[in-house]
Amino acid sequence: MFSSDLQALVFDFDRTLAPLGNFVKWREALPLMRARYEAHGVPAEYLEGAPRGCFGLYGHVARGGHLDGEALLRAQVEVSKLLAEYEAVGIGQVELFDGAEELLRALPALGLRAGIVSSNPDWVIRDVLKLEKVLDCFGAIVGRDGLDHIKPDPEGMLACCEKLGVAPERCLGVGDNAGDIAASRAAGMPAVGVATGVSGESDLHAAGAIEVYDGLPALHAALREWRNRT
Repeated sequence: MFSSDLQALVFDFDRTLAPLGNFVKWREALPLMRARYEAHGVPAEYLEGAPRGCFGLYGHVARGGHLDGEALLRAQVEVSKLLAEYEAVGIGQVELFDGAEELLRALPALGLRAGIVSSNPDWVIRDVLKLEKVLDCFGAIVGRDGLDHIKPDPEGMLACCEKLGVAPERCLGVGDNAGDIAASRAAGMPAVGVATGVSGESDLHAAGAIEVYDGLPALHAALREWRNRT
């Protein structure tokens, strides 16, 4: 199933490695985000047409063309900071999913490196990983800040591959959301889904996942089997 020249796994974070979103008051943050965007000059009617959720709105504004480069950057920095205040509540509360640490610690012996690409901010992810004592397992972490476009755009996936020094086709994307899979495929890498989050098995397959696992232990088992065969 996996390519014999696979060199790295690129994980999503929230609901793939840890359920950070369970601690975030997304519904409370969303109208505040809309208000900030309106204050920066994004039309209310355009904001109303955004895809569902905070990240849907964040990406919608980036694609909209209502703000030029500098104005868009200012708006996104401000809104990202606002949203991060809500996401940071999960630091110290969220724990890794069952099997996550075991998988991450096993990757070097399997000849694999690890990275993260997430729509969460880099510093929140790092703080969680520090507390869970697995930050050292990752060679690259790419959060939303510094990106022009978040997933399903492939920008973050390509940036992570570059930081890891591994070609996209030699990486495997791992995510719980159809957008994670779409971003991986758009970057030129195969992807697998884990049924621990937003998207169901059929949606993950429809987005291009070559396989869907019920959790990280099942992915770990598949990687061990792959290594034993290569």
